[in-house]
Order: sequence, then structure tokens, then C-alpha cells
Amino acid sequence: MQRHRVLVAFGIAWLTALAVNWWVFKKSTTPQSRDVVFAVAALKDLPAGKRLQASELKLVGLDRNDLPKGSFAKASEVVDRAVAVPLVAGELVLNGKLAATGSGEGLPALIEPGMRAVSVQVNEVSGVSGFIQPGTRVDVLFTRVFSNGDAATTTLLQNTKVIAYGRQFDPGARPDPRDVSKPTVATLLVSQEEAEKLVLAGQRGRIQLALRNALDDSVAEPFDPVRSADLGIEEPKKPVAPPVRPVLPPTDMGAGGSRASTTGKGDKSKDSKQVLVRVYRGEKLTEEAVQ
Repeated sequence: MQRHRVLVAFGIAWLTALAVNWWVFKKSTTPQSRDVVFAVAALKDLPAGKRLQASELKLVGLDRNDLPKGSFAKASEVVDRAVAVPLVAGELVLNGKLAATGSGEGLPALIEPGMRAVSVQVNEVSGVSGFIQPGTRVDVLFTRVFSNGDAATTTLLQNTKVIAYGRQFDPGARPDPRDVSKPTVATLLVSQEEAEKLVLAGQRGRIQLALRNALDDSVAEPFDPVRSADLGIEEPKKPVAPPVRPVLPPTDMGAGGSRASTTGKGDKSKDSKQVLVRVYRGEKLTEEAVQ
């Protein structure tokens, strides 16, 4: 009798475990209902500055919980707006990646409201050998040579964004290897006041760009310009000539300290004076007496 009860309890436990396993398997394999929504995405790769067209967009489905902020449900909401950053195929079109409505396309679409685009002339040296590209950030150094031959350099702008290099304003695009021409200008995104400084600096001296790390957004406090003396190089000092003093002609003193007057052919007037002039010829000094 005791053995029969044990077998019955074991059978009930086995059936219960089997039922639980079947329920878990059924629950995990049964497709659950999802709250699917659609968002606008790029159909193909789109460069920065490109104005969006309906044929370049598509709708993709995703869970409502995965829908990012700033997405669009209809393609008509983004048509004719320009892309501010490059988009890859399948990437969601977000409001933060688009230029303002009505800002046009190309470079004007990349200029933020209240900012200006100013180009500065560069070469292999001032353009950091071509490593400056659209999207990078630079410091602008200004050097001026003075009339006395001395020079000074100061940091004019810091952490300035490059929005175009030459005619290229897409950071992801690769230059055509068949194009042997080199960019001669870099276009910087600056404020109105900074634009005025850049234009004046280009007229009064030379501009050099210093490339920054993309993660470095620090701005240093203004400091004094660097001059030749700070490099241990000073302007050589020129020798200063001593002051020229007039030399009076010798006089004959009579008795009682009175000047003796002389007459005769070739004698000068008693009011005439003789001046001693020092003449520098290279390092040689000569003295000449002139009337």
C-alpha cells in the first residue's frame, strides 16, 4: 500500500513537470503582438547639403519603444529639406540631421542661423598638409610682421568648425584620385564679429590653421602675443653715434684776459665757428673739421 502511494505521487509530479515545460515552450514560441510604427529612412547614401526627394526615402517599421525622438512618420514632412550631415542607406532621418526648412541646399544649408561662412587662403603648410577636412575643428593663428622687421603671433580664433575645404563640404566623400588640383581655401563657420577679424587678419598678415582633436572642445584664456624675444631671438642693436659738439677755433688771449685781434689776408671773422664732424664708414670712424 505504501509503495502504491509513492508511485502515484511520482506520477503526479512527473505529469506536472511535463505540463509546466509544455506551457513554457508554448509561451516562448508563440509570436507576441508588437506595437509597430513606421518612420522615414534614407533609401540610399545621401551626402551633406543634399536636398531630399521622395524617391530617396522609404518607410521602415520598428517597435514604438525603439522610435527615436525627432523621427518622421511621413516622407512628405522632410521633402525639400537639406541634409546637414551625411546619411547612409537605411538610416533614420531625424530632425537634428536636417537643415532648417527653406535654407536651400549645398553649402548655404550648412550655415547655422546667426553664423557666417568665411573662406581663408591655405596651402600645404597653413592647411596642415591637407589633413583639414570638412567637419574638423581648428584654431586660427595670426602672424604680423612689423615695419622694424620684428613679428608677433597670436591665436585669433579657437575651436572653429571647418564646413568646406575647397569645394568639398561632405566629410565622408573621398577625393577623386584623378583630380590633381589642391584646395586653396578653407571655409570656416564663424560669428559676425569673428568674420570681421578674419577678413582684417588676411589683409594685415598671414593666417595659419592648427588642427584640433575632435574630442577637444576646450577654449583657453586670451594671452599675450608671442614675439621674437620670447623665442630668444632679439633684434640686433645698431651702434649709436655720440652727439656732435661744435669746436671753437683757438684764440690768443692778451694781457688781462682780453682776446687779441688779428688782421690779415685769409683770416676769418672772430664770429666764425669750426664744427667737428664724425663720419662712420663701416666700422671705421674719421673726424673732419668743417667751417
